Amino acid sequence: MKKLFLLVTIMMVSTCVFAQHAPGSLTLQPRIGFSAADFNNTYDTKARVGLVVGPEFEYTLSDRFSIAAGLNYSQQGTELKDYDVTAKFDYLTIPVVANVYLFKGFALKAGIQPGINLSAKAEINGKESDINEDYMNSFEFAIPVGLSYEFRNFVIDARYIFGVTKIFNEDKINKDGFEFDLGSKNLGFQLTLGYKFTLI
Repeated sequence: MKKLFLLVTIMMVSTCVFAQHAPGSLTLQPRIGFSAADFNNTYDTKARVGLVVGPEFEYTLSDRFSIAAGLNYSQQGTELKDYDVTAKFDYLTIPVVANVYLFKGFALKAGIQPGINLSAKAEINGKESDINEDYMNSFEFAIPVGLSYEFRNFVIDARYIFGVTKIFNEDKINKDGFEFDLGSKNLGFQLTLGYKFTLI
């Protein structure tokens, strides 16, 4: 009786410790949420709140580890605190992250995220115009880190995104007698809700 009780206890603990899906399974997770993005080296700006949406595939390697890759549309940029000026940057990003499950449904994650700039606009006093593409880096590389929790196939995911490459091609630009620092990198936070469909 004691051995049976011990066996049941071990099985219950094991179930609580490991990942939600069986090793070898492949899931598809549509995700949608918001991003709060800013530049990394400024003090007179505030985050631009925008949309992040896209699918993510996750392959479970073992009870504790999985690899996920996604394709996201992400709105980024920044806003000047004391002026009616907003930089609006839209990216197509490809996050590839490793998940480490500490207990059932709860994972820590880190990885890499290449991205392509789809558009770059500046809104000044309500009027929007394109930013000269010669100033913009079309490619971005970033590092996402975060955590997620899965319950009944619903997944809440929170990530910080640290830009590695510069947003602009030049460090500084002079315009109308003013010098602007263009050595910034993207920095952001993303919070999404997803639902996992088992494919395999």
